[in-house]
Amino acid sequence: LIAEAQNEAAQAKAAQAKAVAAVPVPSAGATVVNAPTQPGDVAVPYIPQVVRDQIRDQVKQEVVAQAKAEDWAQPNTFPDWISRITVSGDVRVRDEGEFFSPRNETGVTNFAAINSGTPYDVNPNTNTSSPPLLNTTQDRNEASVRARLGVTAILSDQLSTGVQLASGDTDGPASTTTLLGNDFGKQNIWLNQAWVKYQPVPWLNVTAGRFDNPFFSSDLLFSKDLEFDGIATSFRHLLPGNDNVTLFGTAGAFPIQYSSDGFLGQNADSTSSNTKWMLGAQLGAEWKIDDQNKVKGAIAYYDFMNLKGAFSAPCALYLGATSCSTDDDAPAFMQKGNTLIELRNIAQNPNLAAGDTPEPELFGLAYNYRLFDAKLEWDTKLADRFKVRLDGEYVRNLAYNTNNAFSAASTPINNYNNAGSSVSQSDYKSGPNGFLFKVTLGEPDTLEKGQWNFSVTYKYLEPDAVLDAFTDPDFNLGGTNAKGYIIGAQYAVARNAWLSARYLSAREVYGPPLSIDVLQLELDAHF
Repeated sequence: LIAEAQNEAAQAKAAQAKAVAAVPVPSAGATVVNAPTQPGDVAVPYIPQVVRDQIRDQVKQEVVAQAKAEDWAQPNTFPDWISRITVSGDVRVRDEGEFFSPRNETGVTNFAAINSGTPYDVNPNTNTSSPPLLNTTQDRNEASVRARLGVTAILSDQLSTGVQLASGDTDGPASTTTLLGNDFGKQNIWLNQAWVKYQPVPWLNVTAGRFDNPFFSSDLLFSKDLEFDGIATSFRHLLPGNDNVTLFGTAGAFPIQYSSDGFLGQNADSTSSNTKWMLGAQLGAEWKIDDQNKVKGAIAYYDFMNLKGAFSAPCALYLGATSCSTDDDAPAFMQKGNTLIELRNIAQNPNLAAGDTPEPELFGLAYNYRLFDAKLEWDTKLADRFKVRLDGEYVRNLAYNTNNAFSAASTPINNYNNAGSSVSQSDYKSGPNGFLFKVTLGEPDTLEKGQWNFSVTYKYLEPDAVLDAFTDPDFNLGGTNAKGYIIGAQYAVARNAWLSARYLSAREVYGPPLSIDVLQLELDAHF
């Protein structure tokens, strides 16, 4: 062992001497740091930082060039389009229980099913079968999913575009929910969004195509899943001279249903020949009072043009006609609640006894809808600790007029009567008003793990306050003529994932009893 140690020491000493001999003599002008003072010391010339940077860059260029030439690595390089593309989406799994009061009215006509299917013969002499009916008595429990996947691309500093696909049992506008339990069958996928946005300055943008609701509103008017078709321009800008107040506004034109002629104007002779539009405008402000208080409010006007139905010219179906002049007045989509009228003025067959001519009917809206809407939202803190949000909204249909409705050729139909059974003006009840109050304790949006909220809402919506087609499909299972409360709780189990529970209890505002309670348990995950 001693001999081996001595041998290794000798070898190390010889190697050190060889290294010292190989050290080059510093060139003229080079500064020697720590010059040799003892045998075995090594003199190292000082290399300036500039020279070291040049050496590093040269080596890097040589390595990258070799990597590209041999195609074995391209560090930190990606196709340009990847940096301009954003993928997002969400999945919701829900279990829903629907509970109907045993005192509910039965035999409630499903007018939406009539308009979307075969016209219903309202003549009891020629048709003894019942019309399509709404479920008002049979409790149900249903599992469902909602899935959405979108892609957004930034084309330039001013231009962007996006596309989104979504689930849904039908192409109806109010919901993207898909029921499970279809014998394990595959589900539908729809084009939910397709838009282009132009932003000439940071505070102004113009969006065209099919896109999210651009207005500051709640589900009192529009379902949360409702997408808008058309064009909208929005602005958001600080009030000059005040950094705590932000002004915002939106205006847009949205086609609802096309017809053979007409654009935005109204044809006094034939409303059925005009395209149905919604024109909307909103102006609001957001005031940051202090670190704990913020108020946001807006007023809006929505004009639904050419939606009111009209009684047709005499329609001789017995001669082979397949449609009548105002069939286009039948809404493409309905839920329930709005007052309706018969659209077809069916001529009697002279070859049959009086009252023996079939009368297959379609149904249209009895009123125009020109809505004034006001919404206010206040964010504050309770005991300097818990976030609280107070929401309030009021809507009124300025076009509501029962005298005009009953002076028309076709008498309004009470929504809860059977098809074809109109009511007198003295027995008829409806209304143009709706309002909502909501209190939320906790984080309004539970995006981070551990965040939570608890909310209580009261809603009141008279039959003709808004269009029933676009309202929340969960409260009262959709439509208008409903009042009641909603209790909800939400807890984030992970970032962008939360569990929630909601209990919705609604009953009729006018008419025969119709009470519907809904319990929803769901898990949402967003990415």
